[in-house]
Amino acid sequence: MARIDLDVPYSQKDEAKSLGARWDPQAKTWYIPDGAEVGQLARWLPIPNDFELEHEPEFLVRSPYYYVMESLSDCWKCNALTRVFSFKLPEEHEEFQYIEDDEEEFTLTRGLGEWKSHGHRGTVSNVHSLSPRVVKQMHRFTETFKLAYSKTAGSRYFMNHCQHCGAKLGDFFMHSEPGGAFFPTSPEQANKMFLFRINEKFDANCDIRYATDDFMDYMQIGGE
Repeated sequence: MARIDLDVPYSQKDEAKSLGARWDPQAKTWYIPDGAEVGQLARWLPIPNDFELEHEPEFLVRSPYYYVMESLSDCWKCNALTRVFSFKLPEEHEEFQYIEDDEEEFTLTRGLGEWKSHGHRGTVSNVHSLSPRVVKQMHRFTETFKLAYSKTAGSRYFMNHCQHCGAKLGDFFMHSEPGGAFFPTSPEQANKMFLFRINEKFDANCDIRYATDDFMDYMQIGGE
């Protein structure tokens, strides 16, 4: 392994030296000598500047605005038709993607990444966390979209509950099965769905489904 320069603050130079770092008076920088182990010196490895990288944010999905999406679904428990809700994101939404290099002995960019846009509209599912302001907006439409534990998924996420009997309605069938509440397969089905535009930032940790035909243009769109 060739020499690696370090970014060592002056106040930490003695500690770095005790761990094996060496000082180059010509370059005026600390470095890891050729053949030495990175080990505890890794904390002073510089962040590569050929990427505009960021540290891991609290929420990995963001959008400048979004839609609250309303549909209908059968309740598995009481068989009644119930209102269900999710989110639709515009083409401008972004996902935080980590930068990794499996060939490096120590990943210099561990915990770092950059925001990427897919350029497509997406439907949100498996919402594990939401910013408080998004939760507040959803509560304008329903109180039955809330955190609950799913035995199938083995985790807690924001899911719908039947407005009649309170049964938990998991995301899988509504989002992953064609013809499900949030997976329309025809303009006629999409026309029964409602979108309410929210002109605020969307922040969440969630999955996003993309469809070749999302039929959003056939959904009924309202304002705030």
